[in-house]
Amino acid sequence: MVVAVACLVMPLALFAGASWLAYGEVKQQANDHLRRTLDLLYVSVQATFDTEYLVTTNVTELVDDYTNAEIKANEAKLHEQLLRLVKSLPQVEDVWVLDETGAPLVTAKVFPLPQGFNYADRTYFQAHRAGVERNVSELIHGRVKDIDFFQYSVRRHKPDGSFNGVIAVSISPDYFKAMFSRGADTKLAVASIIRSDGQILARYPGTGPTDRVGPNSGFMTTTAAHPEEGSYTLGSGVVDGVARTVLYRKLPDLPIYVVHGVPTAAVRQAWFERMGSHLIFGLPATLGLFLLALLASHRARQESAALERLREEQQRRETAEESLRQSQKMNAIGQLTAGIAHDFNNLLTGIGGAVEMVGRRVAQPSAEVTRFLDLARSGVSRAATLTQRLLAFSRQQPLQIEAVDANKLVSGMSELLRRTLGENVQVETVLAGGLWRAKADMAQLEGAVLNLAINGRDAMPAGGTLTIETANAHLDDAYARANVEVTPGQYVLVAVSDTGSGMDPEVIARAFEPFFTTKQRGQGTGLGLSMTFGYVKQVGGHLKIYSEIGRGTTVKVYLPRALAEGAAAVEAPPEHAAAVAGSGPVVLVVEDDPVVREFAISACREIGCTVYYAENGAQALAQLEAHDDIVLLFTDVGLPGDMNGRQLAALADERWPALKVLFTTGYTANAIVHHGVLDHGVNFIGKPFSISALAAKIKSLGF
Repeated sequence: MVVAVACLVMPLALFAGASWLAYGEVKQQANDHLRRTLDLLYVSVQATFDTEYLVTTNVTELVDDYTNAEIKANEAKLHEQLLRLVKSLPQVEDVWVLDETGAPLVTAKVFPLPQGFNYADRTYFQAHRAGVERNVSELIHGRVKDIDFFQYSVRRHKPDGSFNGVIAVSISPDYFKAMFSRGADTKLAVASIIRSDGQILARYPGTGPTDRVGPNSGFMTTTAAHPEEGSYTLGSGVVDGVARTVLYRKLPDLPIYVVHGVPTAAVRQAWFERMGSHLIFGLPATLGLFLLALLASHRARQESAALERLREEQQRRETAEESLRQSQKMNAIGQLTAGIAHDFNNLLTGIGGAVEMVGRRVAQPSAEVTRFLDLARSGVSRAATLTQRLLAFSRQQPLQIEAVDANKLVSGMSELLRRTLGENVQVETVLAGGLWRAKADMAQLEGAVLNLAINGRDAMPAGGTLTIETANAHLDDAYARANVEVTPGQYVLVAVSDTGSGMDPEVIARAFEPFFTTKQRGQGTGLGLSMTFGYVKQVGGHLKIYSEIGRGTTVKVYLPRALAEGAAAVEAPPEHAAAVAGSGPVVLVVEDDPVVREFAISACREIGCTVYYAENGAQALAQLEAHDDIVLLFTDVGLPGDMNGRQLAALADERWPALKVLFTTGYTANAIVHHGVLDHGVNFIGKPFSISALAAKIKSLGF
C-alpha cells in the first residue's frame, strides 16, 4: 500500500516541482525576449532620430549663408540639393525651410512651392518662436500633401541670434509601423513611439481609439516616477482590451519613448501548453517536444536573421552618417583655409609687387642685392604656391573646365613621371579603350596625378611599381548611399596605385586634412592629397583611398563624364618688354586694400597706363563720371560697402558700354565664380599677380 501511494505521490510531487520550475523558466524567457525586442526597436528608432538630426544640421549649413530672400530666389537650386540629401532616407517625407513669419521658402520634394500657405499656427513653429531649439511635434495632417506625419524641427538663427525661422523634417509614422511589424513576434504584440506628454506619434498595430494616452494611464504614471525606463501592466489595452506587460525606454535628449508590450496571458498559455503535453500525452509528448524544439529552432533562426538584417541596416546608416560627418569636417576646414588664403594673397600681392618694383628700379644691382632679391622672389613664389594649394583644398581655386582626354593626359605625363620618380620606380599605364572625356581643369588634373605619383614614390623608398589606370565607371545609388557626398552617375576613373608600405585606417581617415603628413619634417607640406581632394570635389568628382599595410595603396579619382566638348580660354604668355609712359590704356584701379592698391597703380603705370584709382564702388562711379577717357576698369571682386566688384561692373556697363572690365581676387568669390568655374565672358587675373602677367592680361583684352 505504501509503495502504491508512493508510486502515486512521487510522480505527482515530481510533476508539481517540474511545473513550478517550468513556469519560472517560461516567465524568464518571455521577459528576456521582451527586453531583447525592445532593445532592437530602441536602437532602430534612435538611429532614425540621429539621422534626422544630421539632416537638419546639413540643411542649416546649406542655407546659413543665405538670407530668407536669397533662399526664396534660389529655390530651384536649393530644392535639388535638399532632394539629393534625403532621397535615400525612406522615413523622410519632406524637408521644409520656413521664414520667421511661417511662410515656406523651399522644400526637398515640392517644387515650385504653391502660393498662400503659412505654418505660423503650427505648435512646433510657435515653440521655436518662443525660444525652443529642438522640437518633435504631435501627429499632424499635411496641407500640401494629404498625409499624416510629425515634424522633427530646429530653430533657425539670424547673425544676432534672433529668430529667423524653422527647419522641419517631416517623418512618416508608416515607416515606424513597418519597422515595428518586422520586430513583432506575435499578432498580439504592440509597439509605439510616444511623447512624454502622452501624444502617440506612431504605433503598431496602426489602429486605436485615440492618438493620446490618458493622464492617469499606466504609461503617464510610471514614466513620471521612472522617467528613463521601466515597465507596467496594461489592463485595458491601447488597441483591443488585452492585458499586456509593457516595457518602455526614453531616447537621449528628446522627450520621446519607445514602448513595446506583449500579452500577459502568453506566459500562462505557454506554461499550460508545456505541462499539459507532459500530463496528457506522456511518451508521445517527447516526440511533440522534439517537434516543438525544431519549430523553436526554426523561429530562432528567423529571429536571428531578422536581427542580423536590422544590424546591417544600422551599420549602413552609421557608415553613411560617418561619411556625412567627415564631409562636414572637411567643409569646415575648407572654409577656414579659404579665409586664410584670401588674406595671404593680398599680403603676397603687396610683397611680391614691392620686390618686383625694387628689381626694376635698381638699374645695376650688386651681386648681394641680386641674391637677396632672388631670395625674396623665391619666398613669395613658394608662399603663393602654398596659398594656391590651400585654395585648391577649400575648393576656392578658379577653374577653367574643359572636356579632357584622360588617356592623352596620362600618356603625355609618362615620360615626365619616369624622370621625376627616378630609376627605382617602374611606371606602368593601363589605358582603357573607348574612354569617355572627363570634366576637368587640365592643369589641376596634371598636378593631381603628379602629386599622387610623388606620394606613391615616397611610399616605396626601396623602389617598386607605380600603376596609372583609366576606365569608364558608374557609381550607383547603393554606392552613393554609403558615400553621401557622391551623386550617382557616369564618371571617368583615374587610379594611381603603388606597391609601397600602405596606410592604416587612422591615417586614411586623416589623409585629406591640410598639413597632415606622415613624412619626415622638411620632406613635404602635407597639402598634396588635400589639394587633390579639394580640386576633385570642386569639379563634382569623388576621391577614394584603398590601402593595406605592407600591400600598397590605390587612390581612385572619379571625374564627372563630359557630355559635351568644351575648351578653356588660354591666356596669352606674359611679356617683359618695357613700356613707354602713356602708351597703354587709361585704367581705373578699384581696390580697398591700400598695399595692393598701391602696387596695382604702380604696375599699371609701369606698363604705360594712365591710372585713376578708387577704394570702393561709389568712388569708382564718381571717377568714371569725372573722366570720360577711362577705357579699362580693373577692380577687386570683394569691395567694402553695398556694392561688390561685379555689381560695380554691371552698373558701369549700363552707362559706359564700351568700357572693358578686368577682375582680380584672392579667392573664388561667388560674384564671378560659380561651382568653381569662372562665369562665361569674365576677364580675371588672380592674386598675387606680377607686372608682366598684368601686362599680358591687359594686352589680351585688345589694348
